[in-house]
Amino acid sequence: MEKRVEYGWLLDFYGALLTEHRLRVMRMYLEEDLSLQEIADAMGITRQGVHDAINHAQKQLEAYEAKLGLLSRYRRLTEAVGECRTELDRAISGEDAQALVRAREALRRIEDIER
Repeated sequence: MEKRVEYGWLLDFYGALLTEHRLRVMRMYLEEDLSLQEIADAMGITRQGVHDAINHAQKQLEAYEAKLGLLSRYRRLTEAVGECRTELDRAISGEDAQALVRAREALRRIEDIER
């Protein structure tokens, strides 16, 4: 299941770079959770053709992420923003005197990611 979720994320980021055929197959496979046979019937191709399209698309998506790293960057940014928000909440509530220092560090990490 985890791999399917990962490919779903990759499809969100790089799906527009796939051919229309591969994009459609991957959406049916990942988003609609159709079986290979159901996709084959809907597309008018063989089950093997669907299998090949999925494999090629997965390799393409992985290659885009390896070269561009957009998903990895997004995850790092999301994590740093979440940490910053948590520390700012602690500082505002007065429960932690060092929270502002940690929030500033989280913002520095965000700046580093953006460079």
